[in-house]
Amino acid sequence: MSDRLGGALQRTPLHLVFILDVSGSMLRGGRIQALNNAMAEVVPHLRDEARANPHAQLLVRVLAFATESTWVVEEPTPIERFEWERIAATPKGFTELGSALSLLARSLHDLDDGAGAYPPALILVSDGRPTDSTGITFADGLQQVLDERWGAAAVRLALGVGRDADMHALRRFIGDEDVPLLRADNPQQLVEYVVWASKAASRGASRPVLGSSGVTVSPPTEAGGDPIWSTLG
Repeated sequence: MSDRLGGALQRTPLHLVFILDVSGSMLRGGRIQALNNAMAEVVPHLRDEARANPHAQLLVRVLAFATESTWVVEEPTPIERFEWERIAATPKGFTELGSALSLLARSLHDLDDGAGAYPPALILVSDGRPTDSTGITFADGLQQVLDERWGAAAVRLALGVGRDADMHALRRFIGDEDVPLLRADNPQQLVEYVVWASKAASRGASRPVLGSSGVTVSPPTEAGGDPIWSTLG
């Protein structure tokens, strides 16, 4: 039955996963505070995106990583009910991105395999270079993601924070030279770029038009503020 005739409109799940660096370096220069502000800011924008696309049910999850990886929001949560709760960085925590991607790969394995499902959207935010003290390298973790059907099909975006962000690793995570890779050098830029990435990822996953990623939203051309994270390191 159609929605106009009173039936419920069938909505296809669209999983959006944030993979957030909470290593010790995120304590420098107010980075973790800025990340929390950006995540709080993005919620109303994603709700607007969901209202504009009634065919997709936007479900949000959040994975944080330092020396250990933790699901901050493990249960896929409809954006209409999603509320951001501030997270803390781990003092002296390493950047175990490979371990985080391995955990992500296991969750992607359990996603609905229906033919009509939208590919998931993955957004990685990091300010450092991946470490491998847990024994899982970044390359190994990324390959585990790509070995999963939904990992390979996912719209993958990444944002660097400050001058120490490993932009080469973030580019490898994206896997598409045509998709913009941005680096935020101050809190204002981080908020703007997280909002942009969230919109681009959700649109690219649910309304693919061009290229393998489907990301067609132009990145911010300019973002103001002093480049404090490029001077503080």
